Parts: sequence; C-alpha cells; structure tokens
Amino acid sequence: MAEATGRLGGRRVLVTGAASGIGRAIAELFAREGARLALVDRTADALKAVSAALGALPLALDVSSENEVTAAVAKAAGELGGLDGVVNAAGIYQAIPLAETDYDTWRRFIDINLTGPYLICRAALPHLRAAGGGTIVNISSIGALQPAPGQSAYAASKGGLTAFTKALAAELGHEKIRANVICPGMIHSGITHGLYTPEKAEAVAAARTSLPRMGQPEEVAATALFLTGAESSYVTGSTVAVDGGRSYY
Repeated sequence: MAEATGRLGGRRVLVTGAASGIGRAIAELFAREGARLALVDRTADALKAVSAALGALPLALDVSSENEVTAAVAKAAGELGGLDGVVNAAGIYQAIPLAETDYDTWRRFIDINLTGPYLICRAALPHLRAAGGGTIVNISSIGALQPAPGQSAYAASKGGLTAFTKALAAELGHEKIRANVICPGMIHSGITHGLYTPEKAEAVAAARTSLPRMGQPEEVAATALFLTGAESSYVTGSTVAVDGGRSYY
C-alpha cells in the first residue's frame, strides 16, 4: 500500500503493462515511493495479484481499444481523484523479416506499441490539465535508436512512439506537462527470456554493450521514477537510453 510520503508523495499515476516485466517493476517502485496507482494490463489474473499487493486499482483492458481505454482512464481518475502522471510500459516484440510481415502483424505492432500510448495519453490529458500539470513517460526501445534486422514493424512502432513523445513535450510544456521517453536495451524480462536462454542472453549483452551485462527491470524503473518525480522538473522531450551503452557501442 502506498504511503503519502516518498519521492512521489501521494501522486496519482496510471501505469500500463503493469502485470510483469518493466511495467511491474515501475509499479512496485512507484508504490514504495508513495504513488497512488491505477494499473493496466491485458492479463487480468496477474494484474489482479500485482494490484492487490500494491493497493492499486486494477484495470484489465486492451490498450489498442479506444472505448476500453477511454472508460478505464475515466475510472482511474475517478477512483484516484485525478491523475498526475502516466507511464506507458505495455508493448510487444517479435523479430520478423519484412517479407514475412503481413498486414495484420504490422497493424498489431502499431496498435499496441504506438496507438495504445496515444489513446492513453489523449484520454489522460484532460485530467493532467485539471491537476495543473503532470508527467508522461513512454517506454520505447533501443530498437527505435538502433534497429536490427527483422525489426521493421517493431522499430517503426517504437520509433513512432519516441517521436510522438517529443511532439507531446513540445505541445504541452506551456501547460506544465512534461513528456519523456526511455529506450531500454537488453533487460531481464519476459520478452528477452522468450528469445534467448539466460546464458545466451548474457553472452549477447556482453558482446554488444559497453557495460557487459543485461539490465534489470528495476534499473528502467529507477529512470521512470526520476522522470516522473520533482528531480527532473526541467527535463522534457528527452530520450534516455537505459541500454548499457549499446546504442553507441
């Protein structure tokens, strides 16, 4: 249960993709730092367990559904008494060559990784304005900065999310609404574990990063905390790579 103390001191925040991986790590850290949370995920049972442990409001939905997002954000604002921040961590990944990327696959990447954050941000905007300002943190990917073969659909969706976030920063700064984007590299999460064995993942990370190891979800969460909290009050429109140096190595 969140306390009214800590670096987020009772702030009201909605986090998507909160049932596992990076989204769950963000939710857990934000709760420890005093945030009151509404948590979104499509996996209802896992979401319910995480929300119960954190004293958060669970909202099981498909982030690419306009009607579901509109209703859920309204419920979150109603239950929490408003919204001060949003973190979009929901996303999907799969490496597929362009020749094998059919239209439905392309649309699925765009719908979840780009349209979902757009819908969440648009629905949350009136509540952030009513609060007198707020924060938006979108979780993009190293694939937006350094795409790899087989990532045409994924890189397009995450690259779009990165540009979308910067556009929000430019548009909303005069309303005291800050928007920043995090680009994680190889992180211990369900996505990475679905691609490699643990030993293979560590070997790939060691070869591709200047910090020769994989990252932890908690390290991405710490960056999201910084970008949501008062310490980053003069930071907006920034892209923060949490990738062990992979984007330049």
